[in-house]
Amino acid sequence: MKFSIITATLNNVRDIKATIDSVLSQNYADIEYIIVDGGSTDGSENIIADAAAEHPDIIRAVTLPANGVYNAINHGINLATGDVIGLLHGNDRFTEVDILTLVALAMKDEAIDVVFGDVYFVKPGTGKVVRRYSAHGFTRDRLLTLFAPPHPTLFVRREVYERYGLYKEDYVTAADFEYIARILGKEKLNYKYIPVEMVEMTDGGMSTTFRHRLLTNPREKARGLRENGMKFSLLGVIRRYFSLIFLRK
Repeated sequence: MKFSIITATLNNVRDIKATIDSVLSQNYADIEYIIVDGGSTDGSENIIADAAAEHPDIIRAVTLPANGVYNAINHGINLATGDVIGLLHGNDRFTEVDILTLVALAMKDEAIDVVFGDVYFVKPGTGKVVRRYSAHGFTRDRLLTLFAPPHPTLFVRREVYERYGLYKEDYVTAADFEYIARILGKEKLNYKYIPVEMVEMTDGGMSTTFRHRLLTNPREKARGLRENGMKFSLLGVIRRYFSLIFLRK
C-alpha cells in the first residue's frame, strides 16, 4: 500500500520544515510526498526546494499561482499515485513516527474507505497545547450537527476521489466538511476511527479566526449538507455546544 501525502502551503516559513520532517520521519516505507506551494516569498520556498533536492525519491515540489487552499489540494490529488491519500497542511505535523503505519493496518481491511483520528492545537512559537479536537463518537447523524472528523487526519483511498470527485473550490473554509458529508453522509462509505492524536496543528489558521468560526464556517457547513441531501439540526447544534461548554470534565 502506497501513501500520497499532500501539503498545500503558502508563506509558512515558521512551520514548514517541521511539517516536512514529520513526513520524512515516518517509519512507513512507501510514501510519496507532494508539496504544493502557492508562490511563497518568505523563505519557505527555499526550505521546500532544499528538501526536494535532498529527497528526490520521495518529495515532489510544485509551485502554482495562489488560488486558494482547495485548488492546491485538488492539484496535489490529481498528481497523486498512491493507493491512499492524506492531507497534511503547511503548519501541521504528524505527532508520532508510526501514524502511517497505524493507518495502513486499519486499511488492510479492504472494506474500509476512510480512516481518521484526533488532533490537538498548539500556540504558535510556544508549543503549548491550547485545545483538542476528537472524532470520538462520530456517526453520520452527527454531521447534521456540523460535527465532522478533523480534516488533517483524513486518509482516503485514491479511488474514492476518482469516483466521487474533488474538493469544491468555491468554498472559503468548509470544502473539507462538504467533502466528508459527501462521502460519509451521502455515499455512506465505510470508515474507521483510530483513537490517536495523529496531528499537531498550529492555532491561528484562517478557519480558526473568529469571523470564520462564527459566520463563514457554519454557513458553509449548512450549505454542504444541503448540497448532499441533508439538513442541519439546529437543536442538535445547540445540544452539542451546550455539552462542550458545560458538561466537559
